[in-house]
Amino acid sequence: MAGRLMMKPSAPDAFDAIDMDEYMTVLSIIANADAVLKPEEMSFFEWRMGRMLINPKLRVRFRSLLRQEFDIEETISGMDIRTLRLALRDGIFLAAADGEIHPSEVDAIRIIADHAEVDTDRLHEMWEWVRDGMEWMAQGPRLLELPLKERS
Repeated sequence: MAGRLMMKPSAPDAFDAIDMDEYMTVLSIIANADAVLKPEEMSFFEWRMGRMLINPKLRVRFRSLLRQEFDIEETISGMDIRTLRLALRDGIFLAAADGEIHPSEVDAIRIIADHAEVDTDRLHEMWEWVRDGMEWMAQGPRLLELPLKERS
């Protein structure tokens, strides 16, 4: 891979252009949409905080968002479009992380997309990007040629 540029969905400095509180709030809205926070969703939430290099004290505050109920329209009204779009893309990934996409998650995503001025075609592209990424990552364990879990 020498000489090739490694592409990543978002480098840590990409988050400098957004409002971190708003971003984490939008992820919380999507995580809470189906009223069930699964380990895979929590893992994604933690991963995003790590990717943004959020300090441990601030992480505690953001984790508390996961226990709140939100009026989506009221909460995201007036949020920065750049922040909404990045959170929307990553929120779709969060919704898919557990392998099930609940209709209430789809509803929340559609409301956020509307406020972010993301049209249906672009929203479809985001869903496809997530699907492709999930399929790509599912190939990783096969490459090891060993089971990841110990047998009992």
